[in-house]
Order: sequence, then C-alpha cells, then structure tokens
Amino acid sequence: MGSELFGHERGAFTGAIAAHDGAIAQADRGTLFLDEIGDLDLPLQAQLLRVIQERSFKRIGSNLWQQADFRLICATNRDLEHDVSEGRFRADLYYRIADRSLRLPPLRERREDILPLAIHFWRMAGTTDDNPNPNFDVALRHFLMTRDYPGNVRDLQRIVLALRCHHSGGDIVSIGALPESERPSFAMMDVNDQERVEVSSCDPWKNPGFVNTIEAAIARGIGLKEIGRAASSAAIRIALEHEDGNLQRAARRLGVTDRALQMRRANGDASLT
Repeated sequence: MGSELFGHERGAFTGAIAAHDGAIAQADRGTLFLDEIGDLDLPLQAQLLRVIQERSFKRIGSNLWQQADFRLICATNRDLEHDVSEGRFRADLYYRIADRSLRLPPLRERREDILPLAIHFWRMAGTTDDNPNPNFDVALRHFLMTRDYPGNVRDLQRIVLALRCHHSGGDIVSIGALPESERPSFAMMDVNDQERVEVSSCDPWKNPGFVNTIEAAIARGIGLKEIGRAASSAAIRIALEHEDGNLQRAARRLGVTDRALQMRRANGDASLT
C-alpha cells in the first residue's frame, strides 16, 4: 500500500524492477481520491498526514523529498469518529481530512433510483444487439424496490448481473430469473390447521387476510378502481405512520416520488390529511 501511495525506487524491495510513481505523485496539481480510507494502517495514516500538511513525500527506497499539490477526497463506509475513539484511526488525520463531510444516503433511502440503476446495469452488461429497455415484470420490480441492499449500489449491480445470466430470453424479465439464493419467501399461517407454509414471492399477496378482504370487497360489488384506490390509500397511510408523517421518506418507502403524494394530497386523499 505504501508503494501504491508514495511510489518506490528501483530495487527498493523484491520485485521492484523499475522506479514507480505512486498515486500521490500522479495526483500532483489534480485530485487524489482515496476510497476506504478507514482501512489504512496506522503507520500509513501518519505518513499520509505528513503529506497533507507539508505537501511533500519520499518514494520507498529514496532519501529525496518530492513535492505534490493536490485536492484530497476520501470515502469510507466506517464511522471514523468511532474509530478515533477506539484508537483505530488517528484523530489528527481525521480532523485534517474532515473539513467538509458529505453523507451519501444508502440505496434503501432513495428507492426512486433503484429501477433506473437496474436498467443502467442491465445495459452495461449487455451487447449492442440487446434490448436497451428491459421489461421487468411486476413481481421482479416489487422485489427490486423492496429489497434492503446491504451492499448498496454494488449489491444491486450484482443482482442485475445474476438476472442477465439466468434470463432465458424474451422481452419480459421475470422474477424467475433470480438465482435460488436470492428468491425471497415469507411464512403464511394457514387459518385451518395453523401450519406454517412457505410461499414463494412470485405470488406475494397470497395471504389469507389480504385475500379475504378482496373477496369481501368483490362480494359487496366494489369495483377494481375502488379496490385499487383503497389499497393505495391504506399503503400511504401505513407508510406515513412508519415514517412519522414525513412525506419524502414515505414516498421513498412506497417507490414513488414525493410529488406524487403531494398531488394526491392536493386531490383530497384522506390518507394524507
């Protein structure tokens, strides 16, 4: 890692057959981006701090100081303040690099980006002959929009690549193209024998309570539009309750824009009042 950052002289260590410019030298008069800086070893943290403060460094195996002037941008998925308190990250380096901090929200907090990103990754993995606008079926869109994505955008990309590998062809990409390890399921309680039955998410609404409600609505002569509006209003009300009335977060949870919910409020949706 020291060689990657600072570079090295020929013969500085076994395998150093030629002199090498590190990232710091290459970033001179430009920008140096260090990803996962929280994983940097403590000795290298000290050396990096010196470079930031003095704008000078030495290659491994050299006694000559070189100058470098650059803008530094760092990224990490760790809580550096906590690491500082635990002694895993130098406090002086943290306060030197934390002039401006930006928190990028995880994918689960910006669900409106999920489908556009999925289409983008599908196109990236394909050829010029492929359909650039894949038609994900309803169950697959539901799965993509409701997954937690512990690995964030990389996690979504991995799933889309798996979909491409398992897709059997045709215009519609179904949830059946997911690998077995990715296919979700949920437990349904049978009302007659109280046994737990595993139900595939390909039919995610096969729940006795939900089905009974729809059957009762149909028996009362309620039409499809009214059923849809009632289900939408109930979903909005529940999402708002879970998000303490925050319209923007509720919209993300439902996979719509906050403007869509604002329009419903303007049209007098009772679930938004």
